[in-house]
Amino acid sequence: MTKKCEFLFILFSFFSVFTGCKEKCQNCPDCAIEEDIYDAVSEEVIEDFQDERDIQFEEVPGECNIPQVVCDSGLHAEYGICVPDSDVITIPSGTFTMGTSGGEDNPLHEVTLSSFEIDRFEITNRKYRACVEAGCCSAPQYDGSYTGREPYYGNPEYDDYPVIFVNWNQAMEYCSGLGKALPTEAQWEKAARGEDGRTYPWGESSPTSTNANFNSPIDGDTDRVGSRPAGDSPYGLSDMAGNVWEWVKDWYSKDYYLNSPANDPEGPENGVAKVARGGGFGSHSQEIRTYYRGSFHPEEAFSNLGFRCVKNQ
Repeated sequence: MTKKCEFLFILFSFFSVFTGCKEKCQNCPDCAIEEDIYDAVSEEVIEDFQDERDIQFEEVPGECNIPQVVCDSGLHAEYGICVPDSDVITIPSGTFTMGTSGGEDNPLHEVTLSSFEIDRFEITNRKYRACVEAGCCSAPQYDGSYTGREPYYGNPEYDDYPVIFVNWNQAMEYCSGLGKALPTEAQWEKAARGEDGRTYPWGESSPTSTNANFNSPIDGDTDRVGSRPAGDSPYGLSDMAGNVWEWVKDWYSKDYYLNSPANDPEGPENGVAKVARGGGFGSHSQEIRTYYRGSFHPEEAFSNLGFRCVKNQ
C-alpha cells in the first residue's frame, strides 16, 4: 500500500476528531465519513485512493497439507508449529453489559454468552506464515508495514508481531482451518471488558503508552504482541486496545443492538461491512474503548488491521 493511500487514512482520522463521526464507511479505517465529508475530498483523490488499494488477491494453493508434529507438554500444534497452551484463554459463560450509555450505534444492553476459547494474542506473522506454508492460507496482500518495514511479513525480526494486510475472508480461512472462527462482536467485547462494564481492558484510567499502542497516526506502527501487559483485559488477553484493529465475525448494522438476541448474538444476517474492534496504533483514545465499533468492507486489507480466533465450547 502506498504512502499516498496511507496519508488519506490519516486525513480521514483527523476528520473524525472534528466531526465525531462513527466508523461505518468503506474507504477509511478509523472513522465513518458521512457523505458531506466525502464531498470535501476531491473525486480525483478518491479515485486515486481506490485505484491504489485495488490489490489482486493471491489464490490459495490447491492442497492444504498441515505438517504432523509432536509437541512437548504444555504446547499444542497449530498449522505444524508448537505454541503454548496458555496462548488460548477460556472465557466463562455468563451475562455482561455490552455497549455504552447513550451510544448511537452501541446502546447499553445485557448479553448472555456461552463459554468459549479465544486467542490471548493477535495472530502473528509466524503463525500466519505457517498456514501459508502449509498451503491452507493465502499470503497477506502486502509484505511491508505502515512505516516501511520491508519485509515485515516473512522477516524473523517481526515473527511475533501481528499479521496485517489480511482481509476478512483470509482471517476466517485461517481460523476455520483450526476448527475455529472469528469471534462474534459480543464475544470480543466480553473478552475485552469482562463483566464489570469497564471502558478500557485495564479499567477506567486514561490510556498511556504503557498500556496501549495507540494515538500515533503519523509515525506509529505495529508492536510485538503482548508487549504491554499493563493493558491486558480481566481475562488476560493482550492488545485488546490498540496495536491493530481486529476483524470480528459480524456484519455491521447501526441499529443491530436495538433488537439483537439476548443470548449468543451473532450479528445481522447480511450487510455491507464487517465489524472491527479494538482500534489500532493510529487510533485516538475513543476508538480503543471496549465498546467502540469500527467497520471495514470484508475484501479490504490494511496496515493496521489484524485478527484473533475463537472456539466455541
